[in-house]
Amino acid sequence: MNEFKRLHPASIILLFLQGLRGILLPLIITLFFSNRSEEQFIRFEYIWLGFIIILFVSSLLSYISFRYHLHDGELFVQKGIFIKKKRYIQQSRVQSIDMTAGIIQRIFGLVKLTVETAGSGGEPEVQLNAIKKSEAKVISEALKRNRPPISRVEEQQVEHGEFTHEDKPYSEPQQEKTWILSTKHLVVAALTSSGIGLTISMVGALFSQFEQVIPESIYERTFGFFVGSGMLFVLAIIVFVFIISWIISIINTILKYGKFSVEKHGDELIIKRGLLETRQLTIKQHRITAVRFVSNIFRQPFGYTTVYVESAGGGTGEEQGSTVFLPLIKKRDVETILAEFIPEYAKPYTLHSVPKRASMRYLRRNALIPVSATALAFYFYPDFAFYGLFLTGMMLLIGYAQYHDAASGSYEDTIYLRYRKLSQVIVVAKHNKIQSIERQVNYFQERKDLASLKFAVQSSFSWKIFQVNDVDLTKANEQLYWYSCKNQHKSS
Repeated sequence: MNEFKRLHPASIILLFLQGLRGILLPLIITLFFSNRSEEQFIRFEYIWLGFIIILFVSSLLSYISFRYHLHDGELFVQKGIFIKKKRYIQQSRVQSIDMTAGIIQRIFGLVKLTVETAGSGGEPEVQLNAIKKSEAKVISEALKRNRPPISRVEEQQVEHGEFTHEDKPYSEPQQEKTWILSTKHLVVAALTSSGIGLTISMVGALFSQFEQVIPESIYERTFGFFVGSGMLFVLAIIVFVFIISWIISIINTILKYGKFSVEKHGDELIIKRGLLETRQLTIKQHRITAVRFVSNIFRQPFGYTTVYVESAGGGTGEEQGSTVFLPLIKKRDVETILAEFIPEYAKPYTLHSVPKRASMRYLRRNALIPVSATALAFYFYPDFAFYGLFLTGMMLLIGYAQYHDAASGSYEDTIYLRYRKLSQVIVVAKHNKIQSIERQVNYFQERKDLASLKFAVQSSFSWKIFQVNDVDLTKANEQLYWYSCKNQHKSS
């Protein structure tokens, strides 16, 4: 693979579809709602046709200009139509390797290989979006640290299919552990997914356009009765949007986390998932900087949680730079599983809850806006004031739950934080992975001997910050001393 190579021609289709997805929403809006009269000065159909032609030509040129080659275990990439860009990926800088296969790739028997390095931030350092799976495995193995690159003869044997997946020309660390998401847990994860909130907003936005899209006569016959019913119409719309959103969320979760498994090979954790788009992510255990346990309001009553890992490379935008390590697991089983895969994060711990004097601060923070809005509603729109009271009660309940869950603590070389927005979150981080710890005290906190405690760790998107508010000032000072004292021991 020393000579420069091109991606598979399917890369043209992938680049074109990727660009088309970016303009799909404005394209649909303008085509649906533009005036199609003959006297119209600008025809949007022609404008978008021009955009699509330019997009296809750009995809073709990008494919032609993209080159890569592997030499002595290092990857060299050059790309660019008018401005040439060259990148040289060294083994020592590779932090994670992600192998995925969407619908287009699977049709042609290809995969997409993504390589992230130190300092690449939210964007991958290199993305080969259409290469053979055997070739992707060659590149992946060559870029893994502390492994000798394969020979030219062995490389050619892989490319010509003389080795099967079971008869590899390179040696892999022996597989130590495997965890598979059961069908039962997949179904429970789909039914209790917190993604329903985002889906509701999307479905609600689309539903709000129905009146403009469907013919007026059909709208009047179908919705006339409900519109005349007032509150009945509103409740029917809410229930309808919720059901549709829930179904979409269930399907999306099953497609995303179907066939989910975690394998441990030496220092490497290999995470596989996906039904339509298969994904294989390799992250190194020593690059994990924190572990998060997230229990949303649907899962917490049943004792389920989702486990995320923060790592210096490997996260995705849809998961805010984190990696889902266990999509769904009983809380009582978490310590056992972590002891097998990442034992340094499976230690016992004790959390210290925030003091009772902090309770009113949590309640005030959540109730201030709805109480103000309700007061204005009583004055200007008394008929709607009832909804303000209901919203105030809900926010007070959330505020109490946030106060009840807020806690912090440390044990030996590990720090723990627990907090809640809507979902309960427990964060575990090792001292040597923490970039900084900060204690903040404002004027109102100082009067009650309280402080906000937060720390930062490195993640795929630069830094990840975790914070718990209104902890006891003495406890916050103890955490600062714990961090600074450990640093002194390391420097000495």
